[in-house]
Amino acid sequence: MYELRFHRNVDKELKNIPTAVRRRIKNHYLAILAERPHTAGKALSGGLSRFWRLDFKMMRTEYRIAYEIVDDENAVNILMVGKRESFYERLRRRLL
Repeated sequence: MYELRFHRNVDKELKNIPTAVRRRIKNHYLAILAERPHTAGKALSGGLSRFWRLDFKMMRTEYRIAYEIVDDENAVNILMVGKRESFYERLRRRLL
């Protein structure tokens, strides 16, 4: 089992997501990432190639969870959670 660590803005991002979606993220998707982060999502490419994403759709809206796997520390860093719209632009600004 991997330890989940959160970027300081993730809590704020979760508050902006509808309650049902937020509950599903906390109870389902984060549990999946803690158990099997390598198979739960897809590796990103280009300048973000060391990061991963988990995609899902709820209430007719597409969401993303961006994360980094730190195998030597047995940890997953949750970097960003949000709607698909301009997700990668915001992620680049946050990380690069």
